Amino acid sequence: MTALNDQLQPVVTEPSETARALAALAASLKLADVPAGVLHHAKLILRDTLGVMLGGSQLPEIRNLARLAPMLAPGKASLFGTDLTAASHVAALVNGAGGVSLELDEGNQFAVNHPGVHIIPGLWALAEEEGASGAVFLEAVIIGYEIAVRVGRATKLRGPVHPFGTHAIVGTAVGAAHLMGFDEAMTARTIELAAGLPIASSQMAANTGASVRNLFTGFTNHNGLLAPRFVRAGFCGEPGALSSVFGAILGERFALDVEPRFTEFFLTRNYFKIYACSRWNHAPIEAARDIRVTHDVKPSDIASVTVHTYDPATRLGGNTVANAYAAKHSIAFNVAVQLMHGSNDADVYTDAIVHDPAMVALIGKVAVTEDPALTALLPGVRAARVEIALTSGKTYSARSDVPIGGFDNPLPEGELRAKFRRLAALALPDEAIDNLERVVAGLETAERIEAI
Repeated sequence: MTALNDQLQPVVTEPSETARALAALAASLKLADVPAGVLHHAKLILRDTLGVMLGGSQLPEIRNLARLAPMLAPGKASLFGTDLTAASHVAALVNGAGGVSLELDEGNQFAVNHPGVHIIPGLWALAEEEGASGAVFLEAVIIGYEIAVRVGRATKLRGPVHPFGTHAIVGTAVGAAHLMGFDEAMTARTIELAAGLPIASSQMAANTGASVRNLFTGFTNHNGLLAPRFVRAGFCGEPGALSSVFGAILGERFALDVEPRFTEFFLTRNYFKIYACSRWNHAPIEAARDIRVTHDVKPSDIASVTVHTYDPATRLGGNTVANAYAAKHSIAFNVAVQLMHGSNDADVYTDAIVHDPAMVALIGKVAVTEDPALTALLPGVRAARVEIALTSGKTYSARSDVPIGGFDNPLPEGELRAKFRRLAALALPDEAIDNLERVVAGLETAERIEAI
C-alpha cells in the first residue's frame, strides 16, 4: 500500500529561474504605487477593449457561440451583448473571440501582439466570478499586460506562427493568479504551466480569411484562466517551458532579462486602432492616402504599386484575397481600397468590395517587399514606403513612420471615447454605455466588478 500511496501523490516540478523572476516582478506591483498617468492609460485600454468586445458580440458566429456557452459550462460571468452568463473560462473564450473579430482591438508593438484583448476578457470574467474589487482587477490587468509584453518582446516567433494564441497566455495566467490570491511560488508554477498551453497558431488562418484565427485569442483567455486552476489542482509545468516553447517550438529565439521591479510600463507605449485591419497595414495605408490626396491619383491612372515595409509585415503580402475577413490581413487590399474608396473604415471590408472586378484588378498591381532598413527600425518604428507608378510614366512616393493611434502619434482622447461609444452602441443603449464609462473611470474605488 505504501508504494501505491506514493504513486497517488501529486507530481511536482520546480519552476525555472525565469518563471520565478517573473513571479517576483508581478508580486512587486501595488496599485497605490502605479503612476497616475499609467493608471489613466490602463483605463483607456480597458475602455477600448470593452468597446470592441461589445461591438464584436453582435457578429453572427459570436452570438451563436454565446448561446452555446451556458450549456458548455454554466456560471455567472457575463457574455457581452447578451443577458446570458457562463463559467468564467467559457465567457472568456466567447468575449475574447468577439473582441478581436472586428480588428479594432488595441495592440503593442513591443509585444508584437495585442495584450489587451488577450487578457482583459478573461480577467473581467474571473473578477465577476471571484467578486474581486476594482482595485485588485486593475492590478491584475496592469500586471498581466506588462508580463505579456516582456515575454512577447523576448520571443522571436517562427515565420509561419501567428502571434495570437501564443505568448500572451503568460500574462493572462499571471493576472488570473493575482485575482486568485496566489503567492510568488504558486504564480511561478502558473507561469511555467501556462507556457505549455498555447495553441498551434497559424498566420495563414488570417491570410486565408479563416475565422478560427479569432478563436486563437479566445483560447488564450480560456487557457490562461484555467492555468492557475490546474496548478491549484496539483498539475505542474515543464521546467524551462518558457524557453523551450517560445524559443524552440513556436519561436526560434527566447531571451529575457527580468528586472526586480517595474521601472518601465509598456502599456503606455501601445497603439489604438481606427482602421479596421491588422496594424501591419496602417503605415502602407497612410502612405498610399498621402499620394492619393497630394497628387489626385485615380485608380485608372495606376500602372503599379510597390509597398516597401518591414518583416514580419511582409507576411501580409500576396494578391489573392478570399473574403472580407482575409481583406483585413492583406496589404494589397488595404492599399488598393484606400486608393479606390478613400477609406479603411469597417464598411469597406465586404465581400462585394473584395470581389469587385475593378478592385481585383487594382489589388493585382500591388507588390509587397521587405526593406531591411525599415526592419532595422523595429520595434520602436513601424514604417512603410509606397511607390506608385502611373501609366503616364510619372512615379510618386510617400512614407509613413508613425501611423495614427500609436504612442508616438496618439489619437485624441475624444476620438478614443467616440470609438468606444460607437462600438458599444452596437450592443447597449446609451444609458448603459454612460454607466459603463462611469464604472471604468472610477474603477479603483469599486467594491466589486459587477456584470455589465
